[in-house]
Amino acid sequence: MRFRFVSFLLFVSSCVGLHSMTGQEVEHVLHPTRDPALTSEESFSKIEVADPFEIQVVAAEPLVMDPVDFDWGPDGRLWVVEMADYPIGVNGHGEPGGRVRVLEDRDGDGTYDHSILFADKLSTPSGVLAWRDGVLVTACPDVLYLEDTTGDGVADHIEKLYSGFAEGNQQHRVNGLRWGLDNWVYLANGDSGGTVVSHRTGKSVNISGRDLRIRPDTGEIETQSGQTQFGRNCDNWGNWFGCNNPNPIFHYVLDEGYLRRNPHVVPPSVRRDIRVGDTQVYPIGPIISHCDPIHRPIGATPIFTAACGTIVYRDTLFGADYEGATFTSEPVYNIVHARKLLPNGVTFDSVKIHGDGEEFLRSADPWSRPAGLHTGPDGALYVADMVREVIEHPEWIADELEAQLDLRSGADLGRIYRVAPRESSRREFQRFDRTAVGDLVGLLDSPSGWQRDLVQRMLIWQWPDLPGDQQATARRQLRELLSKSDNPLARLHALASLAGLQEVSKADLQLAVQDRHPGIRRHAIRILGEQLTGDEARSEDVAAVDNWNASDWQGSIERLVTDDDPMIPLQLAYTLGSIDQVWAADCLADIALASGQDGYLRAAILSSIHAGNIERVLSTWMKSGQRDPQWLGTLAGIAIKLDVPSAASMMLQELESGSDSSDPVGVWRVLVAWYESLGNSAEELDHMLAAASRESLNRLHQSVRNELQSADSSPAKLLIGMQLLGKRETQRAADIELLASFLSPHSPIQIQQAAATTLAGMNADDVPEILTAGWSAHGPALRQQILADLISRPTWTVELLDLIEQGAISANSLSGALRRQLVEHRDANVRDRAIGVLGSVDPDRVQVIEAYRPAMELLAGGRASVDRGRVVFTANCAACHRLEGKGTAIGPDLTTLTNRSPDALLTAIIDPSLAVEAKYQQYQVLLEDGRAYAGVLAEETATSLKLITAEGKSHSLLRNEIERLQGSSVSMMPVGLEKEIGTQQMADLLLYIQGQSLSN
Repeated sequence: MRFRFVSFLLFVSSCVGLHSMTGQEVEHVLHPTRDPALTSEESFSKIEVADPFEIQVVAAEPLVMDPVDFDWGPDGRLWVVEMADYPIGVNGHGEPGGRVRVLEDRDGDGTYDHSILFADKLSTPSGVLAWRDGVLVTACPDVLYLEDTTGDGVADHIEKLYSGFAEGNQQHRVNGLRWGLDNWVYLANGDSGGTVVSHRTGKSVNISGRDLRIRPDTGEIETQSGQTQFGRNCDNWGNWFGCNNPNPIFHYVLDEGYLRRNPHVVPPSVRRDIRVGDTQVYPIGPIISHCDPIHRPIGATPIFTAACGTIVYRDTLFGADYEGATFTSEPVYNIVHARKLLPNGVTFDSVKIHGDGEEFLRSADPWSRPAGLHTGPDGALYVADMVREVIEHPEWIADELEAQLDLRSGADLGRIYRVAPRESSRREFQRFDRTAVGDLVGLLDSPSGWQRDLVQRMLIWQWPDLPGDQQATARRQLRELLSKSDNPLARLHALASLAGLQEVSKADLQLAVQDRHPGIRRHAIRILGEQLTGDEARSEDVAAVDNWNASDWQGSIERLVTDDDPMIPLQLAYTLGSIDQVWAADCLADIALASGQDGYLRAAILSSIHAGNIERVLSTWMKSGQRDPQWLGTLAGIAIKLDVPSAASMMLQELESGSDSSDPVGVWRVLVAWYESLGNSAEELDHMLAAASRESLNRLHQSVRNELQSADSSPAKLLIGMQLLGKRETQRAADIELLASFLSPHSPIQIQQAAATTLAGMNADDVPEILTAGWSAHGPALRQQILADLISRPTWTVELLDLIEQGAISANSLSGALRRQLVEHRDANVRDRAIGVLGSVDPDRVQVIEAYRPAMELLAGGRASVDRGRVVFTANCAACHRLEGKGTAIGPDLTTLTNRSPDALLTAIIDPSLAVEAKYQQYQVLLEDGRAYAGVLAEETATSLKLITAEGKSHSLLRNEIERLQGSSVSMMPVGLEKEIGTQQMADLLLYIQGQSLSN
């Protein structure tokens, strides 16, 4: 039997274990009876919601089918996208069949009673947003604009605005379409990426590893920090959140638009997992899974496996307890999960609202599949229930089982629910599609986030066509709202609308930067930066009155530097990069001095560092007397890259004159950070530094060498000092000799490994000979490190193959991942040589799997051993995975794989690339200095990427130091493990992994 599974070592199970069930329910899951779908009424009776809420059906089939996202237009009609072609097309072979439907409530009773098919034959539509006289729709590979120009209710104008979003698994395609306070539309990547082109501008961007934002009218497009699988959404104050299947909420802390200004900075992870507590969910079942259900163990703990559609509740109807609440759909477990955002510095924590054993909404109908969520115009939570028997993508279903299923069962069904407090009266919907612009402004003063967003969009749409007197009236009303409204959110949207209309004035911002609410002060600072740099065009009216001189803002900004709200210094740190004046550099330095160890705030500061302010910021820092080696070294390194060597010389002078000979480690730490920041630029130091600075640097390095040669140097001191050896070309030979002496088995293993790491960082011809000279005395960990380092440079790789061919190093020393790097090397000569030395891998994976059938018999016959399996795992799998507290957690936690049969696990081990998610595919990176790495891309930003290699090392790499980045469609898990694992060992390994999964 042939299985389609992502590598079990690299795929978080898309379907995890069952909750506690009765014997009858268990039997139903183990031997599904294929019960028919419940009617809308029957399914509704099986839903429970948390107290004090109630639920009602507002639409059901045949009015709506397969709903996954929706949005209301200004006329009150509900636009719904229906993913009717999920999962493999309406004909089972990929034929598009998605739809856009318009629902109306004609009798005003709160339920929809009329449906119009607006558009069909779309490719898996996943997101919709009301836009002008039509809608925007994400329908991979495109973002479309659809409009009815004839008045018959059917779209006759369908325009491709953006194209190039990667296709593939329908659960991982572009989606979203959410309005931002900054007057952009935001989209979720979907985890698939792509090179996206704007049809209006011709500009294209690669969105790998990032989300994006667009301006549909002009065709603008930009990448955004973070990557969301399904549902990127913001709160009332412009903070953005997302999710992926195993994680209900991320916060995207840093803004890529600012980060991209300084290409020399590697920021901390911009996507922060903000969950507090476990990931358990509490369905009421029965849960019918089609991911190998016959072998699913009973009683395993249900955890998030299909989290999607996370939104922030933006209304007041639910009361104070739900202020800052987030809601997440979990369609595998038929629930909607609720959490609460708690501010934590410049980011948030996320805690469960309901206790153990509870959820906000859950259904006992196994076909109930909550997907899209939105806060409605009336403040209620609306839930799109796709209603499907099979929600899993067939990629993860065994072929034999798939043949017995109707993958499209439920394609003619669909429901939309409304959840609201029982005692609350329904807020009547107020149509404003024909509202005069003056009355529109007043509608910004609303508790409804949906309404404020839509009105802001409508003002921008209508503005160019308004007569001058109406524009003047609207400007006046917006400014009155900004200055007089008691509702801070109304003031915020008035300010954002003025900016979007290009009508914001100096007086508006001077008022807003002093607003009593920090959220308004924060956005005033943001908009000020845009105005000072000319990023936003200005209307003739504003341009005629205002002369935007940065000096006029010195007092206001200086007062905000010490603002109590942590979001204010963060935004100031961004905006100050737009002001090239001495006082702005001083403010930036003051924020740095007060930042403590906040990596996010420091990244924002560094994004604003440029050649005009680096020396002032660095000088202020050193005069303060603060001693932060990492910060000081980083700033000095950026100074070199910005071609301001005088700033680095100032640092060197300070280090030499102020160094404490009794404890030189502080100086060493600064130098280590400096070289880390310099990267490849370290080779240019002698050409950039003045003679006096070069001599000072040489003396500092000589003092390091003297200390390391001292017999009383502690291991801690050695570990720091060794990182500085080999940095000066004139001293490199002596440094290499000293490092080689530390490779002795008499040195502690951490010292040996540190010496090897430093040697491998030097592009010297004699390094391979030095690293392998004592091979017989090197331990396993050091050997694997050396092998990985030798493969990082082509010339060293050839020497390694020579040693293997000569028998000096056994081919068995190579891990599966390293062997694969060699036989799939990008250099054809190296690749051919490696295949000649190591042999090729049998490309017929089916044949290899069949050869392991005796392992299944050993397992079934009780002739496998957990203890032996643990040994096999340690030798072959622990480089990338962690069990029982041992190994390296590159891939997901294997204890979540509670639903894999031995057959399925075997297939995944032997043929890991048969079905692999994009985020676990292997990338190859070639750096400008000649080093090469292969690994998984853990994160990307505009300036950097993080690569995790097979030996568990994380490499943060600047894009401007990468010569080539090349992805593949293969899993990071190596092929060819059959060369290392025999039949008995395979049986032992399978038993061990299954046992660890069941015990958790």
